[in-house]
Amino acid sequence: MQKPNIQTLTNFLIEYVSIMLSSGTYTSRIAKCVDRITRVYGYEIHINFFFHHFTLNIVDRSDKSSQRTYVVPTKSENINFKLISDLSALSWAIYDKRYSLEYAQETFKELISQKKHSSLSRILFISVANSAFCRLFGGDFGGCLFVLFGTLVGLFFRYIFTRLKINIKIQYIFCSFITSWIVFLGIDLNFVKEANVALGSSILYLTPGVFFINSIIDILKDHILMGLSRIISVIILVCCISIGIYMTLSISNLGILQ
Repeated sequence: MQKPNIQTLTNFLIEYVSIMLSSGTYTSRIAKCVDRITRVYGYEIHINFFFHHFTLNIVDRSDKSSQRTYVVPTKSENINFKLISDLSALSWAIYDKRYSLEYAQETFKELISQKKHSSLSRILFISVANSAFCRLFGGDFGGCLFVLFGTLVGLFFRYIFTRLKINIKIQYIFCSFITSWIVFLGIDLNFVKEANVALGSSILYLTPGVFFINSIIDILKDHILMGLSRIISVIILVCCISIGIYMTLSISNLGILQ
């Protein structure tokens, strides 16, 4: 197999890391995958992850003077576990089958261009799942309906705000408030009997569980800086959710805050 050009390999790895990070995986997995790929092509890589960017340095093993260093900003996309699994499998395929870089790039482009679920279907399925949680925790039929509707409205606003590039903290505060407020209306109109269950379930769709799990794994895998950055971000988002539902409780007559 012919050794690829260092700049071509660097461009490929930058895109590979960017997609993996934005899809919602933990950093040690990315580091192992890119190290696996670079060793196949006769290079070595040094990579550092930060919350808003990552740095990578690629060095030719046979000529240390030939190297590339880049600082790349991260981007935020929808979590995609299938894409993470496919890209991880691609790194193993490159390692085991010794793919040429050109073939690896073609395969990579095919994977990232796979058809994705529409935003409408995601909003609908998440809303149904959130409503099912309400029922699972002992909610009544009316509570499930209002949680379903509240989640639909909250996710719709979240989608609009994301397209408008509004700060995620403001998104969480507003979506938490509007969703819990809709459920409160159901309680106030006596359509919802289990008020605590309905209110508690209504904001579950905002819980940043994946980011929390990734932060713990990062810390355990010695990516301390990235792990702490992520867990602090998770705490801030949870506080934003709390502010939103506190706003609903403070203007309602449920008596929970009294």
